[in-house]
Amino acid sequence: MNDSRIAETIKIGGGVEYAKVSTRLAEFHRDNTECSIETECEFKDGWVLFSARITTSRGIFTGHSMDKASVRPKQFEKQETIAVGRALAFAGYLSSGEIASFDEMSDVSQLAPSSDVPFEE
Repeated sequence: MNDSRIAETIKIGGGVEYAKVSTRLAEFHRDNTECSIETECEFKDGWVLFSARITTSRGIFTGHSMDKASVRPKQFEKQETIAVGRALAFAGYLSSGEIASFDEMSDVSQLAPSSDVPFEE
């Protein structure tokens, strides 16, 4: 795949078109027979940080997700999927034509600076 393209989509809140990570992942594997996807998880000071690294003949693409650790159902799997989805977007397999979804950006804008975030500026 040489150009970014949008995979088959579904409608989510507000009528936004969204390509699920599973759809983009299937398209990615169809286009890249020689590739790897690796994920790592780090727990730090009550936070969960996932990193995904996609390696193809075109390069290396990374994605990350971070959330407070909790006992929410499937939190671990959701965070890993978000990281993989972001790496896929950087590799050109976009979810809605953008790297970050509207919901992600809304969530970030609502976060107040906090001293309990485990990463320094």
